[in-house]
Amino acid sequence: MRRTVESFVDSITMYRFVLYGLYLIVATAIGLSVFNQLGFTPADLSLTLIILLTVSYLANRLFAFTFSVPYNPESWQITALIVFFLIFPQTDIKGYFYVAIVAALSVASKYILAIRGRHIFNPAAIAVVISGLLGILGATWWVATLFLLPVVIIVGLLITWKLRHFWMVGIYMFVSLSLAVISAKLGGHDGGEAVKTAVVSGPLIFAGTIMLTEPLTSPTTRRSQAMYAILVGALSGLHLGWVSKPDVAISIGNVFAFMLGSRRVIKLKFAGEREIAPTIHEVLFQSDHALKFKPGQYIELTVPHRKPDDRGSRRVFSIASRPSAEYLRLGLISPDSQSTFKQALLGLAPGAEIQATQIGGSFVLSKSQRKPVVFIAGGIGITPFRAMIDELLERRDKRQITLFYAVKRQELAVYTDILQQATESLNFRAVLVVAEPPVGWTGESGRLSVQTMTNYVDNLQSSKIYISGPNAMVDNFRRDLQMYGVRPYDIVTDYFTGY
Repeated sequence: MRRTVESFVDSITMYRFVLYGLYLIVATAIGLSVFNQLGFTPADLSLTLIILLTVSYLANRLFAFTFSVPYNPESWQITALIVFFLIFPQTDIKGYFYVAIVAALSVASKYILAIRGRHIFNPAAIAVVISGLLGILGATWWVATLFLLPVVIIVGLLITWKLRHFWMVGIYMFVSLSLAVISAKLGGHDGGEAVKTAVVSGPLIFAGTIMLTEPLTSPTTRRSQAMYAILVGALSGLHLGWVSKPDVAISIGNVFAFMLGSRRVIKLKFAGEREIAPTIHEVLFQSDHALKFKPGQYIELTVPHRKPDDRGSRRVFSIASRPSAEYLRLGLISPDSQSTFKQALLGLAPGAEIQATQIGGSFVLSKSQRKPVVFIAGGIGITPFRAMIDELLERRDKRQITLFYAVKRQELAVYTDILQQATESLNFRAVLVVAEPPVGWTGESGRLSVQTMTNYVDNLQSSKIYISGPNAMVDNFRRDLQMYGVRPYDIVTDYFTGY
């Protein structure tokens, strides 16, 4: 069951996945309204939604043209749909006009409430905050109803699963609910009822899984995500009046996240590409400013192109070069006929400029050198390790590291030059495991296993282990290593969905 779910959520890009999930909630809401279960008519819901979508589309086109930035076909729809669930459907001309204003505010916030091209606030949240302050349409969070709760839970769970943000969402809900119970107890009320009210009649699930997790306005590292979740959860659960409204709490959290992360848009110039192995390409970019990141982190690229497929115009890649390198280096599997994004990326002209929306991730090498380190790479999952090794070579860091690199065929092994350099210069050992070895192959073959690793690492149980590769491989090794006796906090995982 878990494999089936993961295969499903990883087959679609994050933005498309969120978009489809929101449309599913919309369809459910309209269906319920037909049977008079929501207090709104299908016409009320449909007309309000049409106005939101139309104005959001036109405003997004206008601002994108005015500010000369790429147009994203999913972004404006996601924003409009979230706003749809936050404000009451309207029934008259005045109300429709207010709906149009909120839609325009949500899009404008991405361009106007921005610093160095990077927007600060969740567009839907800040739009209803501003419109509420103006006395137009404040947030009512009508989505928080028992009838919609099942589908909101399913969509929210899948989005959280897709983003692997259980940590952040869990902390937010724990803090918010704990404070709700404490407040109820101090007021002489039942704590269980407070929890029930927050979950069933409040926007906790929708706000936590669908809005708190919005990638461009939330932190990108595990520690920062925890602090962000605690802040927003505390504001939401403390009943501090206006600041405890979920939309206000999220907006305040967005400012906090902005201060922690990159505060400018990232512009990259395409410097070229080359095939480094059959079906595997490497692309090079140069930035208009020094990029701040840690080896092992990812970058999200936006490559606008005509008629994008279901995976959209944004994609996440692990960075394969150290921060101080001349070029930003990325590795990717060559496109098939269905990947319009990869075709557009590899078809860029030298000097073409694209934007990266964010750099982040917690798949980074620990500063501590007390434990031996084990890298486990599957296929193109070698890319974050290449960045780490590149940095270790520059610093002449000679901590004990063993890399296990599993590939299907020998010719699919990439970056072997830097692995050889690390073997000669550092306390580093690379073990290539080929599933389908050629005739005369004398190295490890077949499926990489924990038993194979113990032949090369004497103290595997006390090592710090990093795993990057296909999601099924990552999960299998994490389970097998824990069964072998490796402590969970000594296992660091990196997921990717196809590069």
